[in-house]
Amino acid sequence: MKLTGGQIVARALKAHGVQYVAGIPGYGSWAMVDALLAPGSEIPFIQVMQEQSSVHMADGYYRACGRPMAALLPTAVGVSKALGGLATAFADSTAVLVVSGGQLSHLPQPQCADTAHRGQYTARPCGVSKAQLQANAIDQLPSTLHRAFSTMLSGRPGPVSVEVPINVQVGTAQVRFDPPNTRMPSGRARAEKGQIERALQCLRRARRPLILAGGGVIASEASQELTALACALGAPVVTTCNGKGAIAEDHPLSAGPIGRLGSPCANQLLGTADVVLAVGSRLATTLQQGGDGGAVSALAHAQLIQVDVDADEIGRNHRVEVGISADARSVLADLAAGLTPACSRQIARDRKAYLKEVSGLIEQWEARLSLDRSDDALPFIVQRPLAELRQVLERDAIVVVGSGSVQAAVRQMFPVYLPRTHLCSGSFGSLGWAVPAAIGAKLAMPARQVVCIVGDGDFLQSMQEMAVCVMHTIPVVFLVFNNSGYVALRDAQSQVFGRHLGCEFNLPDGKPYSPEFAEIARHFGLQAWRVEHASQLAATLHKAVNSKGPALVEFITTRGNTGAVEQGNLHFPAPVYDQ
Repeated sequence: MKLTGGQIVARALKAHGVQYVAGIPGYGSWAMVDALLAPGSEIPFIQVMQEQSSVHMADGYYRACGRPMAALLPTAVGVSKALGGLATAFADSTAVLVVSGGQLSHLPQPQCADTAHRGQYTARPCGVSKAQLQANAIDQLPSTLHRAFSTMLSGRPGPVSVEVPINVQVGTAQVRFDPPNTRMPSGRARAEKGQIERALQCLRRARRPLILAGGGVIASEASQELTALACALGAPVVTTCNGKGAIAEDHPLSAGPIGRLGSPCANQLLGTADVVLAVGSRLATTLQQGGDGGAVSALAHAQLIQVDVDADEIGRNHRVEVGISADARSVLADLAAGLTPACSRQIARDRKAYLKEVSGLIEQWEARLSLDRSDDALPFIVQRPLAELRQVLERDAIVVVGSGSVQAAVRQMFPVYLPRTHLCSGSFGSLGWAVPAAIGAKLAMPARQVVCIVGDGDFLQSMQEMAVCVMHTIPVVFLVFNNSGYVALRDAQSQVFGRHLGCEFNLPDGKPYSPEFAEIARHFGLQAWRVEHASQLAATLHKAVNSKGPALVEFITTRGNTGAVEQGNLHFPAPVYDQ
């Protein structure tokens, strides 16, 4: 049977398990949108309000479930509004497939370096994706799409774009589909026995071992292996932003996030560890600014064992004692298997005092956080509604967190207990990411509670996507923390320059300005509430979380010190002006 190019794309997506496609129909994508609904594919198409939101939605979908979703663009990636979405996914190693229409003749051709012809497609590597592929003829489509999925999901995950010109979409051909398992790599990359033994020697001898878990632990589905190894070693676990949730944060060995906006407990343990096992992290957050403006390693004092599926990351930012390029899950399992019960008992005796110190540091930090969690001052500080939210949500609820002060506060004081339940654009800090990403997360995990935690400035970037929730009955709960501005940026600007400009939303007379977000949400068709007093928190959050459809709660928060407790100074070169 002959198929059009659009039908080939749709059936290939179906064969690879894609359950949703998001995007905007247009001249360059109509044929593919039509084919999605044709017999043999029948993949739901989620029409978004802005192109970039389709990529963010697919990003959130993958982070929540580990399976890819597709975004469909009407024009080539190089001239679309979706580049920021691709960059976000690339920075955080998220598998997103972007299928786009071809370059329109009246627009300038995008210039990508190092154009290479490989087999039956064109690969044009640009800086925001693992690969940018183009099918030049209809009979090339099946192999091109197989290649896209293989590249996207193998090794370190990442976004891939496939350009399908209009003439390829509408053309017809007799093509053969190979089952995806005949074209996809399988298995996990394992470390050599000698590498495992060298790492174990370092860990056995350590007096103050520490495990640093990054997003690679979650991507590899290695949380159980991580927790088991931590218990066998008597080693506390600290996390990066994207590693939050790799270990349950009520576990006795969970010491919190590292970094300027991490916990003092985690940072102190990192600063005094003699052996650090870093798993699935680029270790970029462990670089500190030196007095001469250069980068200084925060791990220079410790022996570093670095585990990453991407060999290029080994030793990139820090000197390593043992560098292992392999899958995180397999390495953690092999390390745990190398510790005999007798060895683990001896380790527990030797590290009893160390673990008591760890417990004391965690208790001190929790006591500090409890002050903010119970603060009923008005307007709210960010931590107060977040504390109430944790009491309302189920243990496996997914929180999708925007940029700025809310992200920092959630990182520090909002405990999560399972992997893939804390989603944030940690590396790129994209404004406008959280709202569509939360919609994607709910599509991925419809039985879970999904809450989008976002500041007002961030929400203004993509609040139009509330319409998608209403049209498709997607019950996401949006929590908007309204302080009339980008206050996290204002605080940072004031710290560096001694003044701030352009970070507050004000009227000409200087009074704060803000839309009424709850009222706007009602006009979109959501249930919505505005909360200004602590007595309203519990009841309102219960109503929102138990809504049958999408809902929004607006919290009026202070412009004062509302975010995380800083664990260090913000290093930024401030200009010096002539007087």
